[in-house]
Amino acid sequence: MLFQKSPCLGTCPAYNATIYQDGSISFVEFRNALAQDTIQLQLSEEELQQLKQELERLNYKDLQDSYLTNWSDISTTYLTFYEAGKEVKQVRHEEGGPQELIQFQEWLHTLIWQRAEEKKRPTY
Repeated sequence: MLFQKSPCLGTCPAYNATIYQDGSISFVEFRNALAQDTIQLQLSEEELQQLKQELERLNYKDLQDSYLTNWSDISTTYLTFYEAGKEVKQVRHEEGGPQELIQFQEWLHTLIWQRAEEKKRPTY
C-alpha cells in the first residue's frame, strides 16, 4: 500500500510511505517540495495484524475514487492499494467521505509519523 500526504499552504506533514506485506515501510518526507532521505521503518507484528484488520474493516474497494473539496490550501491524502503486485484501487481524499476512511487515515498517519519520529531521533 502507498500512503501519501501532499503539502498544504501551511505546515502540514508531507510524505510518501510505502507499506509492504512484511510490515516494512519506506518513508520519504518532503520539505519545501524537496524529498529528504528515505527512512526504513518497521511495524511490529501486532501493528501489522492491526493494519490488516483495519484494511478489512475499511473495505477499500467500495470507496469512491475521490472525496474532493473546494478549498485549495489543504493537504490531500492518497491511498493506493495493491494486490499481487498490481494496483487495484486509488483513493484521493481531501474532505468528507465515510467516517471509516477518515479514521483509518488518521490512525495510519499517527502510526507512521510516530515510527518516523522515533527513527529520526538522535541516539547518544
